Amino acid sequence: MILRRLVLPALFGLLMPFVFVSAMSAAVKHTVSPGETLSYIAFIYEKTVDEIASHNGLANPDFIYPGQELEIPGEGGGASGDSYVVQPGDTLSGIAWQYSISTDALQSANGISDADYVYIGQVLTIPSAYSEPALPALAFPDRPWDPSLEAMIDDIAWMEGVDPGLVKAVATVESGWSQWAISYAGAIGIMQVMPGTVLWLETDVFGFGLNEQASAWDNVRLGTRYLRILLDATGGDYYDAVAAYYQGLSPTEAGVYYAGTAGYASMVLAVKAAYWP
Repeated sequence: MILRRLVLPALFGLLMPFVFVSAMSAAVKHTVSPGETLSYIAFIYEKTVDEIASHNGLANPDFIYPGQELEIPGEGGGASGDSYVVQPGDTLSGIAWQYSISTDALQSANGISDADYVYIGQVLTIPSAYSEPALPALAFPDRPWDPSLEAMIDDIAWMEGVDPGLVKAVATVESGWSQWAISYAGAIGIMQVMPGTVLWLETDVFGFGLNEQASAWDNVRLGTRYLRILLDATGGDYYDAVAAYYQGLSPTEAGVYYAGTAGYASMVLAVKAAYWP
């Protein structure tokens, strides 16, 4: 998970139809489908992640699950020109991401000289005019070197019927094969699996719990099984499967690619071609 997606798994006929919903005068109910993320739901209802999270009392907007019922607030539209009260755990870059604006634009609009310093309860003005920031290009990673871990990935990939080189490439770009890597959005371990993805895989796919935080085997198995599901859902297309790993399957199948998705997917396939062709 690089700068990215709040990913939950997606699968087959359970996907929500991709439609744009115009501004509404009253709240509506939305049942989360496998593959949907809060950012995707916010996108199709023309809301912000924060609007939906706050309206539904979600303490952790990174964590939603299939079957969960969310209420979409009325009055439609984005939140540009609004104000935002800083919550515990917020960062300026995270708030900027929620509103699809650059950190610099948010910093400038509020006269903040140090982008690392915001405080709980601070009221920020969300600028009404902005352009979407460009994400930095990913640096081509070195080939990780851990023979025992590589052998383990080979074994799990064989069990799951996935090209070992693809699994290794995803793991390289995601974490550099570090089991102790944790992203700002809560993605964990070698394969950077999200908590909601883990819950869905454990509950609906494996049928038993795994220890993705402490066990490299479990972490790689979860990520590899998810890749297998995405490959099946995309007809074996490596690019689309990797794109869906980054941003979720629902937007990928709808032909919507978030900022950074193309760079991520291209990098994974380039790493595979360079190290595990």
